[in-house]
Amino acid sequence: MALTGNPKKVAEEITEKNYSETKKLLDDAYSASLKLLSESYQTALNEFKNKLNEKSQEFIESLKSVEAGLQLDVRKKVSEKKNAYIDDVFNQAIKMVKNGKKEEWYINFMKKIISIVASEAENYNGLTIYCSEEDKYLVQKIVSQYKNIEISNESAKIIGGIIATNKEGTIKLDFSIDQIIKENEVFLKGIASEKLFGGE
Repeated sequence: MALTGNPKKVAEEITEKNYSETKKLLDDAYSASLKLLSESYQTALNEFKNKLNEKSQEFIESLKSVEAGLQLDVRKKVSEKKNAYIDDVFNQAIKMVKNGKKEEWYINFMKKIISIVASEAENYNGLTIYCSEEDKYLVQKIVSQYKNIEISNESAKIIGGIIATNKEGTIKLDFSIDQIIKENEVFLKGIASEKLFGGE
């Protein structure tokens, strides 16, 4: 049986058909890669893999690269969001500490650390205590019971607690809330994470 017609036109039709099929495959691959972040991630991924499997190993290798990048991006975004929530809870807890300075736990905390400083003061021929401006009244009241410690007129820029130094300024005992938070930040954020997200 002989072929009739314009060979150039037949070739163009075949080329156009192959182009359309190739374009369709590329469009499907692009659509499937966008679906990797949706709720139907696994289903879309499997369909996409099957279509590419039929056509070429090169497409499969490309998909694996895209998939790994997307999974990494998703994990990074989830991690960033979790860290933002943890930081928010952490900052709210700090605000609660700031707002709770009239509560019994804080007054007892201040009494305890000033008592420790007073016992150390004898070893350093006296110590000077620095506190926040809002804690001055409470600290003066507690310090009045002890010898060898005095309150500085200068306020410390701290959340709460006290900092004590010897008269020469060579010794520093930091009992500030800021220092406690700094030394235990990883542990405290771990507690926040556990409360927010469980054992993830």
